[in-house]
Amino acid sequence: MSSFETNPVVVESHPRKEGIAGKVALGVALVAALGGLAFQSYQSSNVREELAKTHQQMEKMRGEMETSVTAVKQENTATMNETIAKLNAENAAAQKAAQRQIQIQANARALTAKHLKDLTARNEEMTSRLEDWRKANEANATKVDESLSTIKTDVGTVQTQVASAKDELDRTIADLKRMTGDMGVMSGLIATNASELDALKKLGERDYFEFTLDKKVKGPQKVGNILLALKKADVKKSRFTVNVIADDRTVEKKDKNVNEPVQFYTSQARLPLELVINQISKDKVSGYLAVPKVKEVARRS
Repeated sequence: MSSFETNPVVVESHPRKEGIAGKVALGVALVAALGGLAFQSYQSSNVREELAKTHQQMEKMRGEMETSVTAVKQENTATMNETIAKLNAENAAAQKAAQRQIQIQANARALTAKHLKDLTARNEEMTSRLEDWRKANEANATKVDESLSTIKTDVGTVQTQVASAKDELDRTIADLKRMTGDMGVMSGLIATNASELDALKKLGERDYFEFTLDKKVKGPQKVGNILLALKKADVKKSRFTVNVIADDRTVEKKDKNVNEPVQFYTSQARLPLELVINQISKDKVSGYLAVPKVKEVARRS
């Protein structure tokens, strides 16, 4: 409402003056009314401008609020979607782990059942075998006693045979002879046949190497750690000649007799080695080489 109010004008009834005064008053009233209308119009214009500005500000605020609300909604939606996805993934992982644990437990139960079954079967088998063994052992107890008796008898027989063999070996060794070799040194026991040589081997005082030399063979033949070469074999006179090759030296042993100890030294033997020929045939001789077991540098004057 306008701040200007229109006061009623009282016109007194005077003839002529009333007419002029009335017109003046009417003019003043019109002017006042027009002024009030003008002011009211001015005020209305200001109010409209203020309302328009307020409307614009409200529209701007409403747009900003809508933008903010949209951004918050989008952010909340993204966060909620991410949270839901994470929860779904964790739930899936938990379900998978639970299923795996259930499978492990099922496998463990199955494996335990299988082991228990196997152990039960093995226990039954072992029990059965032990029972069979017990029965067989009881049934064979008499046979074992008989076998032990037989073994004792066999042991007695073997002991008798060993004693007999020892007596025979002693007699054979007693029959063996010693003689002076071709180097003037008393020889060891001399074997003239296979049984005597076997007795010497059992005695164990020396190492023995049996050999057969053939004149037709080219080059020397290795016997033990030396080389031998047959040069002559005289059947009628029972004599032979050999070359002994040891320590890079060749020594000729000429016209030696059957069963004669042919002696020679090497750098590794304190005692002489002995060569004994037991048999002579055409271009061949057979015998053995006796090597001392003590290995030292030979001491010769």
